[in-house]
Amino acid sequence: MNDKQANLLSQEWTSLHQEHERYDRCALFIKLTAVLALLLSLGLSMTLWLGLIFIFVLWLQEGIWRTVQARTSARLLVVEQLIKQQTEQSGMQFYSNWETSRPGTIDLIKEYISNALRPTVAYPYVILLGIVIGVYVH
Repeated sequence: MNDKQANLLSQEWTSLHQEHERYDRCALFIKLTAVLALLLSLGLSMTLWLGLIFIFVLWLQEGIWRTVQARTSARLLVVEQLIKQQTEQSGMQFYSNWETSRPGTIDLIKEYISNALRPTVAYPYVILLGIVIGVYVH
């Protein structure tokens, strides 16, 4: 691997890593928004369905967000392997690699839902759903 390729891979890794960390911060913001939406819906005495819809929309939004983060993670692992192997493959191929492996619409939706159901994503949405149902059932 020549110095130019190594430098490109290093730059790509740094950029992807920073973006990966931003996804975590934004996901936390989505979770906090869900908590605030719950408090708002309870404070305004909104219907059960409206409260549930707020939570489900934000939960799915985080699932979509985490899916994009997972793509970044996958590319980070590829870049790390390229650096480790010191191959002649070029860096800065995140979008090209994504374009060649992009799933169809149904598979993309399945990927979003799968990421939304991961325990670190599902928390606190399951608890918020339980609170909404508990408040409106009683």
